[in-house]
Amino acid sequence: MQFIKEGLLKVDPGLLLWTVITFLILLLILWKAAWKPIVEALDSRAEKIRGDIENAEKSRQEAEKILNQHREMMANARSESAQIISKGREEAEKIKNDIVDKANSESKAIAERAKKEIEMVKEKALTDLKAEVVMLSTEIAAKIINKNINADDQKSLVNEALNKIRTVQ
Repeated sequence: MQFIKEGLLKVDPGLLLWTVITFLILLLILWKAAWKPIVEALDSRAEKIRGDIENAEKSRQEAEKILNQHREMMANARSESAQIISKGREEAEKIKNDIVDKANSESKAIAERAKKEIEMVKEKALTDLKAEVVMLSTEIAAKIINKNINADDQKSLVNEALNKIRTVQ
């Protein structure tokens, strides 16, 4: 225990008193000079962090709002494009049907015209044939009879020949 009386652990009441007084004065000086700026710095940092958190929350809400608007616009664009495609298909189908109907009606009209032309050509050919038959018959008959036939006789012979030809058809 001797080392306690003479060593580092020796307690001197005067030194202890001045050490405590110096510590308290230093504490008071630090309280007045350094404590306030440290607390203010910590408070301003806490306030800045709160502001940053609020700004981040506002930014997040705005981003969500913009994202929802974007999703809504995309959905609208998809539905509009589907409508446009559907409308285009309907229009194309309508145009195709119109073209097919027009082609069918034109082909029917062409067929009808061809039939009428064929019928007219047939009628003309028959008329020409009848006239030719009449002429040949008259010539043959004239040669057989060896005489010239007058106009009334020729008309009656033509009518007779025509009646025979009509019955043959």
